[in-house]
Amino acid sequence: MRINKHAGSIMLLASLAVTDAFTPTPSLVHCTRSPGAHRPQLPLRGVVTLKAANKEFVNDGLFFFMEPFLSILGFQEGRTTNYGPTIAVKESDIPSEEEQQQRREKARLEMTNIGQDERERRINAGEISKKVAIGYAIFSSLFLDDGTIHGSLSRFAIILPLFFAVGFKKSGEKGL
Repeated sequence: MRINKHAGSIMLLASLAVTDAFTPTPSLVHCTRSPGAHRPQLPLRGVVTLKAANKEFVNDGLFFFMEPFLSILGFQEGRTTNYGPTIAVKESDIPSEEEQQQRREKARLEMTNIGQDERERRINAGEISKKVAIGYAIFSSLFLDDGTIHGSLSRFAIILPLFFAVGFKKSGEKGL
């Protein structure tokens, strides 16, 4: 089988991917670094000033590279999205400072970080994903499964819509 033939290579790549074998170092001579070696500090990237909070937000995490593209896609302060392109938030929709503080306190106590509208949208998206998963299960069982490994793998692809169905549903229920 072709899978067993390449299993050793796959295991080697997987073990290299989860270790620090390819971590860049200041010296180009070394390909690996010892466990106690100093990790070079990367410069902070993605500094954004939040007007509403009147403070700077520093995005120095794994996805710092996305920050310049967010404004290109329309994700800016004062804009929101509901299943599509971003739209400007109406001034009348912005709650007062006191209400914002009450909402923050309620979210802290309930350990949530999304509002009721977004929770309903996520539950709805979970229901849609569940229906897609059911449709794909029927389709793949009737038309794609030919008894070979390819047919089994095509049936296993149901994991993707099921993943989204469960994830969106749980996110909507928990408010996270």
